[in-house]
Amino acid sequence: MQLTVLSERPSAFARPLDRVDVLGADAEGAAEVRVLDGAHREYARMPLERGEAAFTVAGALGKHAVVLLDADGEELERALLNVECPTEIDDGGGLFGELLRILDYTMNRRGAQEMAPVGGRTYSYFVRWLRDHVHVLKGNKYFHSGLKSGIDLYLDTQCENGMVWDNVYPREAPPNWWEHHLAPEFYRSITDGRFELKRIPVEADVEYLLVEGIYYTWKATGDAAWMKAALPKARKAIEYCTSDRYRWSEEFRLVKRGYTIDTWDFLVAEDAAIYGHAMVVGPKSRFGVMHGDNTGLMAACRQVAEMLEAAGRPQEAEHYGATGRAVKQRLDEAAWNGRFYRHRVPEQQERRDLGVDEAEQLSLSNSYALNRGIDHEQCVAIIREYARIREELPHGSPGEWYAIYPWFERGFGRHCAPGEYMNGGVLSIVAGELAHGAFEHGFEDYGADILRRVLELARSQDDYLPCSFKGFLPPEPERTFTPVDLSGAANVDIRCDAEGRGWTAEPENDLRNLPTGRQTFCGVPCDVMDPARNDGRACVALSVQGGPYAESATVGLDGARAGSLYFLHAASQTGEVAGRYTVRYADGGRESVYLRMGKEITGWWEPRSTRLARLAWHGPNPVFENVGAVLYGWQNPRPDRPIEAVEMHAPQTGGILLVLGLTLSDAGVWFEPSRVSYGIPDNWGAAAVVYALIEGLAGVVDRGVAFDTAGVAPRWAAVGQEAVAVSVTYPESGGYVAYRYGHEAARGRIRLDLAGSGERFVCHVLLPEGAGGATSVTCDGEEVAFENAQVEGSRYADFELTGVAAREVTVRYA
Repeated sequence: MQLTVLSERPSAFARPLDRVDVLGADAEGAAEVRVLDGAHREYARMPLERGEAAFTVAGALGKHAVVLLDADGEELERALLNVECPTEIDDGGGLFGELLRILDYTMNRRGAQEMAPVGGRTYSYFVRWLRDHVHVLKGNKYFHSGLKSGIDLYLDTQCENGMVWDNVYPREAPPNWWEHHLAPEFYRSITDGRFELKRIPVEADVEYLLVEGIYYTWKATGDAAWMKAALPKARKAIEYCTSDRYRWSEEFRLVKRGYTIDTWDFLVAEDAAIYGHAMVVGPKSRFGVMHGDNTGLMAACRQVAEMLEAAGRPQEAEHYGATGRAVKQRLDEAAWNGRFYRHRVPEQQERRDLGVDEAEQLSLSNSYALNRGIDHEQCVAIIREYARIREELPHGSPGEWYAIYPWFERGFGRHCAPGEYMNGGVLSIVAGELAHGAFEHGFEDYGADILRRVLELARSQDDYLPCSFKGFLPPEPERTFTPVDLSGAANVDIRCDAEGRGWTAEPENDLRNLPTGRQTFCGVPCDVMDPARNDGRACVALSVQGGPYAESATVGLDGARAGSLYFLHAASQTGEVAGRYTVRYADGGRESVYLRMGKEITGWWEPRSTRLARLAWHGPNPVFENVGAVLYGWQNPRPDRPIEAVEMHAPQTGGILLVLGLTLSDAGVWFEPSRVSYGIPDNWGAAAVVYALIEGLAGVVDRGVAFDTAGVAPRWAAVGQEAVAVSVTYPESGGYVAYRYGHEAARGRIRLDLAGSGERFVCHVLLPEGAGGATSVTCDGEEVAFENAQVEGSRYADFELTGVAAREVTVRYA
């Protein structure tokens, strides 16, 4: 007898919802097939007809047993099938599968985890700051295991009074800068002085973030014993932030902090001057309530309550639930203005001149508040406020997802200039949290639009998503250009023929695909000579090695004036200095610039932008796929003086300086600035967008632990997607949900094939725009009780399913 299992995939490997064929050759006496999942639960049983059967994969991941039974139910033979389920979205090459891949790459391209030895144990974490680690965990829990270690580090080192450390770093030679500035209670040397733990004194969010980290880690790992052991420290953290002199406002009965921008860790300059450090607070500091610390505390109380309930301690759970509700009530009274939470409410009256109406500033924790359990009406108001900002975006702004808007015109120094970083930078963090909230609160089209725009931003950055973008860009100045004719100085062709005639002397290794004639590079027009119109000469090639090259060349400018000069050029096999340009003025004065590799110029193979030069053009040749040139702008220090000529000099250490174009401008050097700002780990922002994509658009939410109860709210109707396959998995526990969604608008129905590791699915299926409501829901052909629900203008079909087997659901609507 031989039992053969054939999946859709190579070898004995399958994924949930795959069809698997079972062949029982010579199966005398075989009557049926029984299938057990990775948790040894039966999820399929079918008769063996003519030696064949088929089933759909479902249930827990791992090794599934396909068992051949006789008529008496006795086992005849079994085969094993390995079932795996990566987190992915397959939308047929569409936008959102691409976005998820980019986000995974952004979170993990430098390696998922770092490590630190503390107290005889080596801990691993996504980012060495607890705050950042927890926010990255929100997305990376779907791609990585080993999650407990990063939270254990801060549980195991928690202070006796409940304070939680901010970060762990290798320790610099003592006494170091941090030891000098931080009080002993905020600094600890560990691991024989090789590492250090620090608490940034101004920060007030660390304790609730530890609770959030415990909560998400418990959910992803399914480790109830670990969660129960962590609960006393979670409670201790909440006690600390609701009692410590630097954390708790007795006046408001809310969490307080010094004057920072939202949840960030540097003070306004006038307050930083009190203790001589932007991160230090003390008895003389001026405190106020920042709403994000308190919505975070409110959410932490709810999370502790849920964990206590799961631990069988309902009375204690109710205490924390009530505490969270009381925090929200006091926060609403202090900071809710009817449209959003006001950025800061001072404990005492303050008079500041920061160049902005502080009462009108919308700060980033409003986007977090959308997902921390505030009222639906409040969420709607906040979403509409962000949508309003979108209608008035400054020039060059990539979106309405500001860290704070309007920004501070002064008060935060060069570290956080207007439009940068936390002071009016545009953050993928806010985009993700806002999109998630929009999906949950009836603004599905807006949530989808945010995800599309985030994808476009990532594409513009070579399929990578920076966290922080500039909040505005300066407009291009008015300027006039004068391209210069280099035909008289040109000495070689940009092409190189099979005999090696050309500027490189290497057959076919050249710049043959560089466009000629009047071209515009980086906003600057240049005349690139056509060799066919200049006796085979198209560029100026300078070298000390003789041959067709010149050691220098002079281009006359006949007394032209210029605010700047732009050089289209590249270098080949030079040393650190690739040559020199000298501007010779009519009055005999001279100015020179040395061309440093990687600064004013780059190699012609793999050219790239630098701080001083911009990639102008790149393309292939028959030898290599990426050759090209950069455009360097030189600021003329004497713009009012006539220029007699520009001298070009070869590199003195060998190699070739290649000059392809020269253009004068009446204005100073200007290139369109980078859109990217600084200061925040990119994996944090990417994780926030993963959160929106998986829980919001795909609609997969863990309603229990390790998806034992799963929320399934596919919102693909908001993007017009007719077919998509989604799988969402916790690698640590193997908990997962997988579904295949199909929408047949012409027939008024949505098909949902569904499987998971758990046994309960709470479904909330978005109907297409214009639908009046669901008319029926069937599961495997049987009618299912359902309700029509409405969230703002959006209509959903709500129903529940139970069981381990794969389900075939049809929702019909009118």
